[in-house]
Amino acid sequence: MTASRLPTNHPSYFIDGDTVIWSHSDRALWAKDGSPLPIAHPQAFRCMGGRWFTDGEHVIVQAQQGSGTVSYYFYRIEDADIASFEVLNERYARDARQAYFITGKTIRTRSPQAFRPLVYPDWRWPQSGPLEPVTCTHAYYAVDAESAYFNGKRVIGADGATVVGLPGNYIADAQHVYYLGQHIEADRASLVVAPNGAGPLRMTDKIGPIDDGKRKTALDQAEVERWRDFFTALPALQDYWWHRLQAPAASSASALAVEYDGHRLTGLDPDTFAVQELPVGHGLAGVFCGDAHGIHWLHRYSQSECALTPLSPWPIDSLQALGDGYLSDGATVFFAPNHYETPQALRKVDPAGFTVLQGYWARDASRAFYRGKAKKGVDPYALRIAGCYAWDDAQLFCDDKPLKVAVPHAALQVPHPSFLLAGEQLFFGRRPVSAKRVHLPTLEFLDADFARDRKHAYIVGHVNLVVIEGADPASFRVLETGRAADAAREYDAAALKETTAPATD
Repeated sequence: MTASRLPTNHPSYFIDGDTVIWSHSDRALWAKDGSPLPIAHPQAFRCMGGRWFTDGEHVIVQAQQGSGTVSYYFYRIEDADIASFEVLNERYARDARQAYFITGKTIRTRSPQAFRPLVYPDWRWPQSGPLEPVTCTHAYYAVDAESAYFNGKRVIGADGATVVGLPGNYIADAQHVYYLGQHIEADRASLVVAPNGAGPLRMTDKIGPIDDGKRKTALDQAEVERWRDFFTALPALQDYWWHRLQAPAASSASALAVEYDGHRLTGLDPDTFAVQELPVGHGLAGVFCGDAHGIHWLHRYSQSECALTPLSPWPIDSLQALGDGYLSDGATVFFAPNHYETPQALRKVDPAGFTVLQGYWARDASRAFYRGKAKKGVDPYALRIAGCYAWDDAQLFCDDKPLKVAVPHAALQVPHPSFLLAGEQLFFGRRPVSAKRVHLPTLEFLDADFARDRKHAYIVGHVNLVVIEGADPASFRVLETGRAADAAREYDAAALKETTAPATD
């Protein structure tokens, strides 16, 4: 510290004349846009706690953008009541009127004096000896008399009067359980959180275990066995899923467990259980299973591990494939991009008015969709689709990416699923094809694999039209799918594509 710099009550901040300096950057405090932050009374600058400061007139906060690569800045809270302002932790503060979150969010609480960070019970594993119970404070959860908050945002539906903190970013009120601020499907009355021997904390209800906010509904025998220490240490727990799997009921209908492909699936009705393998994106098949009470997506992590994700409360026999990865249970339309990503529900879509078009394109009464995402500004009833191209009067897409051309869309032609003719310009996908390489006036596509013009015969390769060396275009013709010939010899499409493919590492 230079002789001209005066210390504050925080070791990283100094006063230099009329300027407050943060020693980590050795510069005056700055706003989010990089401009100098106004300090009303620099000589009065002091830390109120954590990253909360004051100049005697305003509250000043050190904020940040990003988590991996972090950039810092400062801002002022203009209307905070300095006299009653109280720092609660690194992220939350309050005054007599309202509460605050470190990002600059003002929390309009109706009970500011009750606003506080949420505490929760936890356990500590000492180097030797039994587990030790400890009380911890949530870094991101807070509560007042009416509600709970996560990262400064109100947790929808949470009752602040009955909210309690739980380990692992969970909270619960009298009726519901929440993870990272979102309501999750869990039975509050039977919910248990406890350590598992010397291992990690575990959470479960009577229906099944919960991990990262999601119920694990597909359990192989090894996973069931890993819970043995947990339930052995808590003998007061009875009639949980684990107990039922140890001694299944004589009636399969009451056991609520079924076997599928070597996995025990819990919580399903054996009498109405069914599996459907339906087409999803990329021509693959996805596995859906369920019963009369709901539909689930089955995802295989490995040969020995899988999981069920609830999709719908409708019966499994209501699920139907609509085409190109789109499915419906009669009430909701889903898009399944492949066999390993969970299908996503399309918002505000009426299945009765939903039509699958071609190549992942679909429409409802007012919107066009590509791979389940609504495309803004596209007229669904003026949309034309050919090969990998789609267009209305205003927009042109190759797959779902915009493509600009110099001719009216009414003049567009698609002579091959991968090629677009826009006036005197030819595109392969989104790439223009040089007119010096291909003679457009005489170009004709003979089938999906072969083409010719007056100068050359071509194989439709992986990245463009590729000249077939030595082929005679005048006599070149297709014999059958994958084979062509000229007056001198025959040509195999697969072999030509392999030999003309771009080199890879």
